[in-house]
Amino acid sequence: MIFDKPIILQKINEDETWSDYISLHAHVNKTKQSEYLNAGAIQSKRTLTFTIRYSTVLEDIAYNTQNYRVLYNSNVFDINDYDDYQLLHKTIKLVGVSY
Repeated sequence: MIFDKPIILQKINEDETWSDYISLHAHVNKTKQSEYLNAGAIQSKRTLTFTIRYSTVLEDIAYNTQNYRVLYNSNVFDINDYDDYQLLHKTIKLVGVSY
């Protein structure tokens, strides 16, 4: 697996602003794309899986996904899932959904 796409993990501050938490390189893969109707217009959400190398710095995200988001190619993704496969601490998969 090649970790070649630069991403930034951002964390929300107490004053509800976002700041950069850590810059990483990830393997990025498309999971799915969904469309829904909102106020008469079709909206589209993109879901991507960001696979990154494990680090203890990232452990807080597992229990507080709502406090973090991914910035990739100038697009913001909410983190919907955190997966440290079998708790082996090798890689982490973050599932992000675009705003």
